Amino acid sequence: MTATPRDHEPPAAPASVAVVLGCIALYLGLLMPAAELTQHAVLGGAFGVVGLLSGWRALAIAGRRRGPRFWAWTGIVIVGLAFLAIAYQVVFILTGGAVPAPFWSPYATP
Repeated sequence: MTATPRDHEPPAAPASVAVVLGCIALYLGLLMPAAELTQHAVLGGAFGVVGLLSGWRALAIAGRRRGPRFWAWTGIVIVGLAFLAIAYQVVFILTGGAVPAPFWSPYATP
């Protein structure tokens, strides 16, 4: 019987992916035109989910290394902000302006 092989993936790779995809998802969540609501919501959600999974993967393999853990958590926080921005924009547009307009997107129209 041999030992289970260790994972040799560097934890900085998925942590970097989490930060980059989180920034893309945040950009899509902040600038969401009403004409392309579905496209922006789906793309932002897809980038966010992959960024979130990459962040959790980096945390799982980072061990006690502080750098990858810091960047993984940074990516996860950015993805969380992106999900909040996307959800608020979608609620604002779908309810026809029943909730206040988002402060970060003054041109948003229901």
